[in-house]
Amino acid sequence: MNFSPAPSLENLFKETKPEFTMNVNSLISDAVTKIKGTEGKKKSIAEKLSALKKEKLDSFNSAELLEENFFYPIQPAELNLKIAGTDSGFVGKRMHSIDIILIKTVSAVFSYKKNILEKAEYFPSPTDFPKPFISSNVLENDEFLCNKSLLRLKEEISCSKKAIENFKPDYCFIDGSIIPQYADKPRKDSQLGSDYLDLINLFESLYQTAEENNCNLIATVEDSRGSRFRSILQKGLLEKNHLIEPSSLDCFFDSSLLDYLLLKNQRSFCFNYTSSIKDHPILNDFKEKWASKIKTFYLKPSLLDRPLRIEFLHNGKELTEYCNEIGSVVLTLSSLHKEYAYPSILIEADLRARLKPNEVETLFNKIQDKLGRDNAFLSLRRNSRPF
Repeated sequence: MNFSPAPSLENLFKETKPEFTMNVNSLISDAVTKIKGTEGKKKSIAEKLSALKKEKLDSFNSAELLEENFFYPIQPAELNLKIAGTDSGFVGKRMHSIDIILIKTVSAVFSYKKNILEKAEYFPSPTDFPKPFISSNVLENDEFLCNKSLLRLKEEISCSKKAIENFKPDYCFIDGSIIPQYADKPRKDSQLGSDYLDLINLFESLYQTAEENNCNLIATVEDSRGSRFRSILQKGLLEKNHLIEPSSLDCFFDSSLLDYLLLKNQRSFCFNYTSSIKDHPILNDFKEKWASKIKTFYLKPSLLDRPLRIEFLHNGKELTEYCNEIGSVVLTLSSLHKEYAYPSILIEADLRARLKPNEVETLFNKIQDKLGRDNAFLSLRRNSRPF
């Protein structure tokens, strides 16, 4: 029996009946209309909120508002610093008997003098083969994904810690959040529970290492979907200043709201990572010493890109002064492209650590060749379909 491949959407437009094309075109038009309407509504709401920029935050008597002003202008820093940044690439493959994960982690270390990059170093070497992890544990689908994330984070955090110890950078940047995320925490009955606790201890060890080496630990989130800033506005400001209904902000993530409110080279006020450490599903697993130091603000390095979410450990300096210092460094590192505002040190680490899916396929094929066709080590049925 012969099977022909399914037609592409482009070919469907060419080959199908007129009524089908009309339905699809109608769907596209509806989607465009809805998106434009939503963005128009968001812009109108943001314009009304602009009046808050003139307010002094201490007048609201909210414990959530840690600084005096709503927004702060940031000037680019002159870099005379050593800066590290860590990222990883990973690919995984599920099989009938085992799971294979390849992880490649790289810390890039840049030394600057008067904003000129004088030296670039890497740890470990970007030419090293990815580290393989083979698991024969019986993991369900959600556990496999969680395990892959836990392994990746352990490698990244370990690499950042060693980079701080070996190179003594003034700043160490992490790609992503400064703590694990909800999806990284296994369910209570999972066999990965001890691995998760080991990861928490490793994060705390990184914080301790950064503190002992006077290294500023900074995390930047490339595509944040956080809503903490929005929540502070709704509960801390709008319930007292009735500019708009607090619920009208429910359609915003922080980054989309601040994209309208922040000007280029401005940051938001700083806030705690959470309003309640004991109620937070991740921070509750950390020691109070570290959980209470984690702060956040947003910075807009470019008019043509969304604001960056920046997370950091407060080192005891006066908060506004320290946030401005961090913001200046991040601004300088993130201003290389007007449409992509992200720290160059992390772009470099990502490029050096990136893996391709065929790398794990190559490893799988070599193992399969050694085992022979009759061995129970087989790919999943969904990946073995003959048609």
